[in-house]
Amino acid sequence: MRIAVNTISTKKVSGGGYQIACNFLMETLKHRNNVEWYYITSADVDEAVGGAFENLKGTQYFVFPTQPDFKNSYGRVKKELAVWEVDNKPDVIYTISSPCYFSFQTLEVMRFANAWVTNPNKYAWGTLSFKAWLRMKLYRMNQLRMLRKAKYVITQSATVGKGLVRLLNLPEEHIKVVPNVLPKVFLSIDVEKNLNKGFVDIACVAAPFPHKNLSIIPKVLKILTDNYGISNVNIHITIPEDDPTLKGILNESKEYGVEDHIVNHGRCPQKMLSNIYNQCTICFLPSLLETFSATSLEAMYFGLNIVAADFEFNREVIGDAGLYYNPKDAEDAANKMASLILDPTLCTVLQEKTQQRLPVYSDYDKHFNSILDFLVRVGKGEV
Repeated sequence: MRIAVNTISTKKVSGGGYQIACNFLMETLKHRNNVEWYYITSADVDEAVGGAFENLKGTQYFVFPTQPDFKNSYGRVKKELAVWEVDNKPDVIYTISSPCYFSFQTLEVMRFANAWVTNPNKYAWGTLSFKAWLRMKLYRMNQLRMLRKAKYVITQSATVGKGLVRLLNLPEEHIKVVPNVLPKVFLSIDVEKNLNKGFVDIACVAAPFPHKNLSIIPKVLKILTDNYGISNVNIHITIPEDDPTLKGILNESKEYGVEDHIVNHGRCPQKMLSNIYNQCTICFLPSLLETFSATSLEAMYFGLNIVAADFEFNREVIGDAGLYYNPKDAEDAANKMASLILDPTLCTVLQEKTQQRLPVYSDYDKHFNSILDFLVRVGKGEV
C-alpha cells in the first residue's frame, strides 16, 4: 500500500496544525512494514522535520514551496504535482491541511479542522474588522467550495463530524473522527517544575490570530492587581516579535503599568514549549474558537491548572478539571485565576481530576493507528 502524506499547504503560522503535521510525519518512520510512505511536503514543514527524511529526498520525500502561493510558484507546483502523481502512483493521499488548493486523481482523505467553517460563533466573528469579516466570509465560501469535493474526511470531534456530514452530504462512514491527543514528543519530556519563587507564572500559548483573544491579557493582569491585590503574576506568550498583535498587547500593558509581567518567547518548537510549561502553574485559554486545541492537553500533562473560556470545545476536552469564565469577560477570567492563586485546596482537587482526564488523550499510538487504519481501508476500497 502506497500512502502519500500531503503537507504542502501546512504553514508554520498555522499553530496546532503545523505541529500535528510534523508529529505525523515523524511517526510514519516507525510504521514501514506494510506501508510504503511518500511525502509531498511544504518548505515550512521540511524546515522542522526534513533532517529525518534526508535519505528519502528525491525518491519518496519531495519538498515544494509552501502553498498556496498564487503570485509566484503556484502554477509551477501544480504542474509538478501532476507529474509527481503519475510517476509515483500512490493508492491514497492523506492531506493533513485541507483543502490544499490542488486536485488529485488519486483517492484523497482530507484532514479538516477549521472551526471557522464548521462551528463559528458570534464572539469569534466579533473579533474581526469589517474588512477581515468580509475576507473571512469569502474564505469560508471558498473553503466549502473546495471541501465539497471531498469523499473522505478525518476530523477531531464528533460535533465537527456531524457538521461535515451535514455540509458535505456524505455517508457517515466516510467521516472518521479521531480525537486529538497529547503530541508524542511531550511524553518523552520529563515534568520537572522550575518555578520562579515569589511569582505566579501563567502560560498562554497560542498563535496571534484575532479569535485567540490574546488582547484580553493586559486587562486581566490589571484586574488581578486592582481587585485582588495580586501583582506577582507573569503571563507567558508565544508571539513572533514582528507581529502587530504583540505591539498592541505591549502598548496596552504599558498604559496599565503591567508591561513587566508579560514574557514573550516568540514562536516556539514543542521542546521549547516544555520549558515554559515547566515554569508555570496555570494555563490561560482565552480562545473564542477552536476545533480541538492540543494546548489544553499539554497543560494538563505538565500539571497546570486551567482557566478557559466557557465553550463546548473546551469542556469536551477539559471536562471538570478546569475553571471556565464568560468569553471576553476579563473580570471573570481574573476572578477564576485569583481563585486558583488563593485557594491551594481547589488546585489540588482540580489536579486530581486532571489525572483522571489526561489518560483519555495520551495514547498517540492509538491515535496514529486509527488514522492509518482508515487510510488503508480507503485505499483498499473498503469504506
